[in-house]
This record gives sequence, structure tokens and C-alpha cells, in this order.
Amino acid sequence: MSNMPKWERQLGVFHSLLEELANEREKSEGKLRFNRLFIIASDIAQQYFCEKKVEMQYLHGDIETAEKTVGTEAHEKLLADSVKIQERDLWRKIYGRKPFSVLEMLLLARHKDVILAGRPDSLLFCNGYPIIVFEYKFSKSTIAYMTHHVQARTYGILLNNMGFDTSRLFYAVVIADPEARHDKDLKRKVFDAVGKNGPKEAVLNIGKGAVHFHKFNQAEAEKDLDWAVEFWKKTREPIMTSNPNKCKSCVYKVECQKT
Repeated sequence: MSNMPKWERQLGVFHSLLEELANEREKSEGKLRFNRLFIIASDIAQQYFCEKKVEMQYLHGDIETAEKTVGTEAHEKLLADSVKIQERDLWRKIYGRKPFSVLEMLLLARHKDVILAGRPDSLLFCNGYPIIVFEYKFSKSTIAYMTHHVQARTYGILLNNMGFDTSRLFYAVVIADPEARHDKDLKRKVFDAVGKNGPKEAVLNIGKGAVHFHKFNQAEAEKDLDWAVEFWKKTREPIMTSNPNKCKSCVYKVECQKT
């Protein structure tokens, strides 16, 4: 066991968690709100937009919107030139000396007494260190909102709790114009901007968009996460947004008004 490479030990813990979830799914309902067995990073982020909306999505189902359609299409294009790789080969390359980029890698880990899961758009590793978490959003606005920061930071927590050393980790929230989803060079432009900037916080211009580049802070991220977890553990009721403009455009506003 002592001679086993670190990546094999990490992969073993990852598989044990998957097996635990599979067993729990077969024998019982989840202990979290909506009978969930684990909490998804994107749901945690959306709690910072409006927790009532998160509740409505689980109670009434997901509703497709033009914005979601654009986002789905854009993320599919980001995967267009990716190459599938066997799991063990993936982990070996993560611990290789050459920088290695992974798209939509499943992250799974415990945080205190709950299990978290998520799939970041892209991760850059080098020699076993996660260097950058990339999260792509498509919007006319180039502002990175709290929801975007929380989602990227939650991926940082996942990486840390999976056993990776996150001392060098930054996260890049890429806010690109919806039309940029047709740009085959979008990822290259983002990489070039981040590379020229170096390891320091900044807001980088990429033409029709911006890259919000920040150092990952575990303590700051955990503070945001712990507040969100209270909702899933049913220790408090969902908190509705105080911004009436969010309610006006919400697809669940009729259902929400009934509660």
C-alpha cells in the first residue's frame, strides 16, 4: 500500500465514494433535501441567485429557456475537439510533468458530513497540482457574479478534499458573448490571456468577453459553501432573492407566488 502512487490512492477513495452512493441509492432515500444523496456544485452556485428558484426546479422540473439552450450549445462546442481517455491514463497524465488539460472531469468528495459533486468545464494540471479551474459562461454582460465565483470555488474545495494540493490553484471565470460560442479559437484566446497575465489576479480582456482570474482561497470558499449546505440539510427554509428584477424574468414566478 505504501508503494502505491498517490494518484492510485486518490482514485481508490474516489471509487469507494461512488460505490457508497450506489449502495445508498439502492437501499434508501437520500437524507438531504429532495432526497438527494449528494450536493451538486452548480446547485450551490444557483443558491446565491435565489434559493426559491432552486427549490422550484426540484419541485416542478427544469424548464428549458433560450439562455439555457445557448449555454448548452456553447459547452458542447467547447468539447468538440476533445479526446476521450481511459480513467487510469487520465490520472497518470494529471501527475505527469507536462501541463495537462481535462474537460468536464467528475469531481467527488466529502465535505464534513455531506458529499459534493461537480464537473468543471476545464481543469489544468501540472505534476499533480491543479493549476487553474476554468468556468465558461455566455452572456452579453462581462460581469462575474457571486454565483460564478461560488461555483468555481466549490470546484476548488472538491479538488482539495479529493487530496490534491490546491496551494497553487487559481480559477478563471470566462464571461463570453453568446456569439463567441461559434469561435473555434475561444479556448486558445483564454489560455493566451491567462498565460500572458501570469499567476496574479486580474480581469483580462478577450475581445467579446472577459476572464476574471482569481486565486483560490479554501477558507473563503468553505464559508460560502457552509451557508449553502444548511439549506440541503433542512436546517433552514429557502431564502428568496431580494432583487425584484430576478423575479420578473423567472420561469417559476407563477408557482413561486403560490407558496
